[in-house]
Amino acid sequence: MTQPAAAPHESPGRLWELLDDGQRKALRAEAELRRYPAGTVIIREGDRSDWVLILMTGRVKITSVSTGGYDAVLAVRDPGDIIGEMASMDGSLRSATAVAVEPVTGLWLSARAFNSVLREQPGISVVLLRIITSRLRYANSRRTEFGDSTAAERIAAILVDLAERYGVPVPDGTLIALRISQRDLAGLASASREAVARTLRTLRTDGLLSTGRQRLVVRSLKDLRQLAPDDH
Repeated sequence: MTQPAAAPHESPGRLWELLDDGQRKALRAEAELRRYPAGTVIIREGDRSDWVLILMTGRVKITSVSTGGYDAVLAVRDPGDIIGEMASMDGSLRSATAVAVEPVTGLWLSARAFNSVLREQPGISVVLLRIITSRLRYANSRRTEFGDSTAAERIAAILVDLAERYGVPVPDGTLIALRISQRDLAGLASASREAVARTLRTLRTDGLLSTGRQRLVVRSLKDLRQLAPDDH
């Protein structure tokens, strides 16, 4: 699979790619390599567990139960990203669920081992702080961006982000090279599944999108951007 470009404004980079060789070696020395089949719940919201996982291959979706009772998809984490760092650093309960979208391999470290490496390699803490801060800033900007938008505008914005982040050129447009369902789109856009189905149907009719089983091809990214909120 062609490697997609990084999200344009969510993170300064992925943890692994921002570390130097010595820092990576220190983490590897304390880590176990673990594998998770697609669909595995790697972390469950509300659990008390004390470890982190640095993704080496595969992608993970981060979800949380909304006030309406459905799973809101908060983010997708890519190879090089870290998950589970917040609870491991402060001892709190897991704040979200992490599910393998694809087969995943990762470096697993207990909280004790991870925090020991952070003490020995303070540069890792600096990188981690930058990433956490950027994630929080992105979440705040997304809430502001979506505040006064319609469901259709939010869905268009999510499709633009996915195409920019995971887009692979194909003859009829830009293939979103990530397995994603209508339920996932609904969670990402804070919209109902009915709104997602209705919006996708309209986009197909207008020639902006073609769909298949968990397959999305954006036919005109330029035109789709026109449908997203003004500050997208």
